[in-house]
This record gives sequence, C-alpha cells and structure tokens, in this order.
Amino acid sequence: MIQLLEESKEDLVAFRISVDVDKSDYEVMLPLLEERIKQHGKIRVYAEIYDVKAFTLAALWEEIKFDFTHAADFTRVAIVGDQTWTDVISVLAKPFTTAEVKHYDFNQRQQAWEWINS
Repeated sequence: MIQLLEESKEDLVAFRISVDVDKSDYEVMLPLLEERIKQHGKIRVYAEIYDVKAFTLAALWEEIKFDFTHAADFTRVAIVGDQTWTDVISVLAKPFTTAEVKHYDFNQRQQAWEWINS
C-alpha cells in the first residue's frame, strides 16, 4: 500500500509504503510523480517504508521502468525505514540517478525532513 502524505507540496512528493505493494499502487503513484516532474522539472521524494512484506514482480517492473525513464528528474530522495534492505535500496539507487539519495532510520525522521527540505 502506498499512501500520499499531507506534507507533499509543490516539488516535494512524500509518501508512506507499508505492507504489500502491488502494481495498482504504482498505477496511482507514478502518474502523480510524472505530473509533479512536468510542473517543476525536478522533484524531491520523501519515502517512509513500514513493515513491507512483499513487492509483486509487476510492481517491481513498474518501479524499474519509471526509475530509468526519470533518472535525472529527482534532486533528493530520503528513504526512512528501520529495515536493513532500505539502506541497500539507497545504495543501489545511487548509480541510476543524479539525485542525492540518503537513508534514515525511523528515529532520524526529523533529520530526514530537515534534509529533504534544505
């Protein structure tokens, strides 16, 4: 499930990912990201990842296609999550984007907000 957070505004898209993520989640989120990119040129992304148990292959494919198409359209990406794999995602994403990508633990949420908004 992907939930848009109320802090989303202008060139910042903030969302929470939780439980299971499937293609329908991306069918909602990706058009929003594309619209913000059209409006602002480059955008910032803040993502909180809670208790994600699985990504379907279709959802993963949508993510990969989007990331390659829009690799230069992000300025900063903050990934917040306690799971070890969120740190791995942060490291793996860096070669595929010009954005600054940082991982924060949940106890560092405030620092993530400060960084994404600086």
